[in-house]
Amino acid sequence: MNYLCVIIGGGIGALSRYFSAQFINSSVNIKFPSGTLFVNCIGALLIGFSINVFGMSSINNKWKLLMITGFLGGYTTFSTYSLETAQYFMNGDIKHALVNILLNNVLCILFVFLGMWLNKILFAK
Repeated sequence: MNYLCVIIGGGIGALSRYFSAQFINSSVNIKFPSGTLFVNCIGALLIGFSINVFGMSSINNKWKLLMITGFLGGYTTFSTYSLETAQYFMNGDIKHALVNILLNNVLCILFVFLGMWLNKILFAK
């Protein structure tokens, strides 16, 4: 049953990633993987928020597998980010590679903290 939770969540997350990134990339007309950055930031926000929800409640572990391991694992795009950064380096575009590294890493860490902070505000006792 655990595998099924991860598979279902992962499939939904991957499809959500695809549609989110496509929407952002078609909305922003710049030479930068904006869709990947958007998905990474939203994924970081959601994982920061969700980890607190699961840590402070007795929600069944299957939901954690579905949401965090499955959905967010399928939704976030670190592997895509890594590929895009490597391609910048391989094409000699060091500037965009470094900007991509800086933005994805710093913003996603900040969004994790934002998700945790939002969770505390919304569910503070």
